[in-house]
Amino acid sequence: MQNGSPTKPSPRVSSISRRFSYALIGVVTLMLVGFAAFAIFFNVSKMEGELEQRLNKSLELAQISLPKPLWNVDKDTVRDFVKSLFLDKSIVYAKVLWGNLVITEKKHKKFEQKDFSYFESSSRFIAKASDIMHAGQKVGTIQLVMSREIIKKELIVNISVIVNLTLVIIAGISVTSVFITRRYISRPLLELQNSATAIAQGDLEAFIDTSSSDEIGSLAKDLDVMRDSIKQLFGELSDSKDKLEEYSRTLEQKVEVRTQELARSVEELKALGEVSQAVSSTLDLQKVLATIVAHAAELSGTESGAIYEFDEESEEFQLRATHRMSEELIKAIQEAGGKMGETALGRAGVNREAVQIPDILEEPTYPTSETMQQEGFRALLAVPLLREDRLIGGLVVRRRAPGQFQKETVDLLQTFATQSALAIQNARLFREIKAKGRELEIASKHKSDFLANMSHELRTPLNAILGYTELIIDKIYGEVPENIQEVLERVEKNGRHLLGLINDVLDLSKIEAGQLVLSLDDYSMKEVVHTVFTSVESLAAEKNLELKVSVSPEVAQGKGDQQRISQVFLNLVGNAIKFTEVGEVRIEATASNDNFVVSVSDTGPGLSEADQQMIFEEFHQVDGSSTRKKGGTGLGLSIAKKIVEMHGGRIWVESTEGKGSTFWFTLPVRVERQKEQT
Repeated sequence: MQNGSPTKPSPRVSSISRRFSYALIGVVTLMLVGFAAFAIFFNVSKMEGELEQRLNKSLELAQISLPKPLWNVDKDTVRDFVKSLFLDKSIVYAKVLWGNLVITEKKHKKFEQKDFSYFESSSRFIAKASDIMHAGQKVGTIQLVMSREIIKKELIVNISVIVNLTLVIIAGISVTSVFITRRYISRPLLELQNSATAIAQGDLEAFIDTSSSDEIGSLAKDLDVMRDSIKQLFGELSDSKDKLEEYSRTLEQKVEVRTQELARSVEELKALGEVSQAVSSTLDLQKVLATIVAHAAELSGTESGAIYEFDEESEEFQLRATHRMSEELIKAIQEAGGKMGETALGRAGVNREAVQIPDILEEPTYPTSETMQQEGFRALLAVPLLREDRLIGGLVVRRRAPGQFQKETVDLLQTFATQSALAIQNARLFREIKAKGRELEIASKHKSDFLANMSHELRTPLNAILGYTELIIDKIYGEVPENIQEVLERVEKNGRHLLGLINDVLDLSKIEAGQLVLSLDDYSMKEVVHTVFTSVESLAAEKNLELKVSVSPEVAQGKGDQQRISQVFLNLVGNAIKFTEVGEVRIEATASNDNFVVSVSDTGPGLSEADQQMIFEEFHQVDGSSTRKKGGTGLGLSIAKKIVEMHGGRIWVESTEGKGSTFWFTLPVRVERQKEQT
């Protein structure tokens, strides 16, 4: 911009000017409006007070003028006084009473039909009544009403004056503020803005008026300083242009190198991901190792590779997987053997660290040197496969170009070596587990066959013994002495106990062998509970225990193996009676969400937390001394659990030591299919 050139109005500066003017006018207007409102309010209050004062003076005048006329009942004097009051144009109603007798009453013609109560209830009037006293006695009453209309008329006049005056003042201030704003703010700011615009457009020699000593002048000086700084900065930028271009070229080279490194890292991560997936998703060792060695060779920049497994018995490395290796090279490696310490891989196994041969020509006595040279390989890197410092095998890669392998390559191959060791170890563990599984399966079958055969062989003679014992006790073979009778009853009791134990063993063997098949049919849960109650009632009575039964009405007919369900009931209730010395045993059965919910509670010694965790395990006995005293093998609860689970239900215990136990189990109301045991 040239000095003295015409300036164009700036919207920004104009906007500032207008906003300042508007703000000033607004503030003044608000102040004047507030003042006007206050003046109006003050006038209203003042006029209201004056009106009420006038009414009070009229009443005081009545107090002075009317006592004697009212005492003498001088109606004419009273009427004249009331007429004189109406000289005040604001009075619209007057009434004088002598007791209840109206002496005189005068109204404004507008209110001919109104009485004093009307004026009292209206905000448009001031209504008051006063007693007239003479010689200390009441001689009458005067009622006066003044209209507030006079206030309204006077108020309108006053408001008009105030509003007009306010408007004149606002107009004057507005004109003054516009003049001051344009003269002292808008014009200097516009000039300063034009200078700034010129500088922004590249004219660093534009004129800036810094003569003013106010804030705008300070801003102009700051702009001038900024222009000098811009000039200096432009100079520095010009000097740095070559350096920046050089740095840019260097940065591009670094970015390219870094991009290549990142691409390589991505490839490495992708390969490691594929290897990890192969290790975790399959037990095919050959496939896993082939994947590992292929990625290892590719990412290390080598032409071939191999993975070996270390045999601890023979202390030899055995070839497991290869990548791009000829049959001749494989044959040469196998003929050379893989003894510890003889080859690069052997030395890596001894030292537990990577070993490399930069140039095979420098080691002519190396076992496979001749074959490697024929294949064109010059360099070799061997990395041991370690698992917790245990030698698992080795990873070997070969390269046709001689020279040392970089540390990054060695580190990468060590990562692949770790994956290889994990794969080989997993394969070994799987083979061991599989072999142990076959052994356990055979042992379990032998156990089940033995238990079944033994149970069958024991039950046959035991049933015969029990049968003959019952016949003797029933005196089929004649009279039996009393002492012999007691012995026989003891024999029968113990024999039946033994038969129960044998049946438990037989049931367990059938369950474990998968030979126990549920007989699913319709049954009544109420009948099952009743049958169990009848069976154990005498046992509870012998120990003076209270046996309680509660079956909810919603317990309907179900489908399942009634005999086996009764067996679960008898086991739980029998155990509760067996281990409870004082108190009660309670059986409860309800139905909820298509399931029977059954509980057997007792007031016995209870169970510890440890026993609660193991109570349903085979051959587990809560207390050795107790079980020897009470009898049992620890199979009953285990069999009950399996029967419940075969129905698709669940069984558990809740107990507190010293407060008793509650055994719970649930059964589907309708069991359509036997659940397989795992």
